[in-house]
Amino acid sequence: MNIKKHVFLYLFSILFSTIYLNANELRIITNEEPPTNYLDENQEIVGITVDVVKKLKEELKLDTQIEFMPWTKAYNIALEKPNIVIFTAGKTFERIKEGFHFIGPIVTKKHILFSKATKNIEVSTALDIKKQELKIGAMQNDWRSKYFKDKGLIVSDVLNHQENVNKLMIGKIDLLTSSSLEFPFIMQKANISMDKIKDSYVFKEFDSYIMISKETSRKDVKKWKLAFKKLQKTDFFKNTAKKWSEILDINLEYSKDKGFYKQ
Repeated sequence: MNIKKHVFLYLFSILFSTIYLNANELRIITNEEPPTNYLDENQEIVGITVDVVKKLKEELKLDTQIEFMPWTKAYNIALEKPNIVIFTAGKTFERIKEGFHFIGPIVTKKHILFSKATKNIEVSTALDIKKQELKIGAMQNDWRSKYFKDKGLIVSDVLNHQENVNKLMIGKIDLLTSSSLEFPFIMQKANISMDKIKDSYVFKEFDSYIMISKETSRKDVKKWKLAFKKLQKTDFFKNTAKKWSEILDINLEYSKDKGFYKQ
């Protein structure tokens, strides 16, 4: 074999290795969904699930940084590529079909349609919403958006919670879908009192998870799941519930069946 061929094969092997490593590089991605994952006043990524993911990273000896981006972008990356960890996400039938792997549950929340306190909106079923032709505000690619669209209701999708709150307050939407755990925090960040809002319809209690993308190797998925089970045998979750109870001024509990939940 001549020198040129040796050099070519050497360079090709380096290029192939680089491509392979990049294709298999782990990414951990989250979005704005307080209090499970959000940016604090110092633009640091914090939250209940963030604490869990950071602890899992320690157990797995990973130095991968958590990325922060809009949910739609994060979700599309996770759909298209292997080795993507994304959180915090509902375990829906559609996502199971898409091949995602799930770790958790991390949190269980009561999901609610909120309205302005000054508006006389009373609903107890999706049919009530349809009859009154009420418009619902939701996050793009959020399972709650699809939930109401599948029922034939009018849903206006947005990219961030602040936009949703603004649309509700100025009357561009009639109802806003969120949860008992996250919405008070969203309103606090928007400097709007919860007195201006009322619960119009509690439509579901649902658990949320850390998700791993479809093409990720079974070996790597198993490592994450085993690390999570190991963590459950410690006092980490009890201490984390206590920490966030104080931060959020609520009674937050933890169980293996529900994850973190508001009492």
